[in-house]
Amino acid sequence: MNIFHNKKSEALIIILIVIIVVVFLGWIVSIGSKECRSNSDCSSEFYCGSDFACHKIPTIEKTIVKNNLIFPSTIIGIAIIIAAIIIKWSKLPFRKRIKPKENEEPPNNIPKSP
Repeated sequence: MNIFHNKKSEALIIILIVIIVVVFLGWIVSIGSKECRSNSDCSSEFYCGSDFACHKIPTIEKTIVKNNLIFPSTIIGIAIIIAAIIIKWSKLPFRKRIKPKENEEPPNNIPKSP
């Protein structure tokens, strides 16, 4: 059975050739309709996008945040100095002392080793 001797096969081949030609022409048109292929094809303030069109370069503004940490560090420094004074002095005027009773001995805080 030869494929070129039937009328059905000739119609099938013609339809196949027409489809191939249409696809080829569509490919040629899509290549020709591209506005740019690289950034050098666009002007200086534009770039070539993924859709092969020139787009304006967006301006990105960066906000700079400066933190002034002098005041918090001063508070922490004063707190450290006050804590050192409290620990260093054993007799502060506002510290409450517990007096042992007359018949009790003062507690011994040193643990005994076994």
